[in-house]
Amino acid sequence: MQALTSPVTDDIETEYRAIEATLLETARGRWFLAEHGRRARRLDSALLEDAIRRLQGSLREPPALLGQLKAEIEVVRSQMAETRAALLARPTMDESVLPTHAMLKAAEDIHDIAWSLQANPFDPQGCEQIARNAGKLYAMSQSQAAQSNRVVAAASALETSANKLEGVLESILHELQVDEAD
Repeated sequence: MQALTSPVTDDIETEYRAIEATLLETARGRWFLAEHGRRARRLDSALLEDAIRRLQGSLREPPALLGQLKAEIEVVRSQMAETRAALLARPTMDESVLPTHAMLKAAEDIHDIAWSLQANPFDPQGCEQIARNAGKLYAMSQSQAAQSNRVVAAASALETSANKLEGVLESILHELQVDEAD
């Protein structure tokens, strides 16, 4: 592929070189070129200093990562508040009866009735008691399962929150290491 050169750029370069050669012929011309070079360097230096000053200012401002960290911390805070509310929520069942104790009592009653039925060939009242206690056990086990699900959900939310906090801590530690290196 050929390099694109236009006659205009060639003319400009030729004209520039001719003016430069003319200025270099006299002491005043050489002074002018030297002064022009100093001023151009000063202007370049001023532009560089301004760019450096702006970079330093941007480094002093909080980086975008801090905004992300703030957002993640707010999410964790709301998740923990929801989890706390869920854990502190009162169950809908009668709290005077501990479900585990009541389930054990119902199981013992069924066991006792079953042993007493072995002695009698047919006891309609005993069968009714077994059915009643089996129903109680079923209802209590459902209540216990609901509470277990609530606890599992709370534990999962806490684990998610802990993982997010771990990520936040890693980011903060990384930023601290970067700041210390500077």
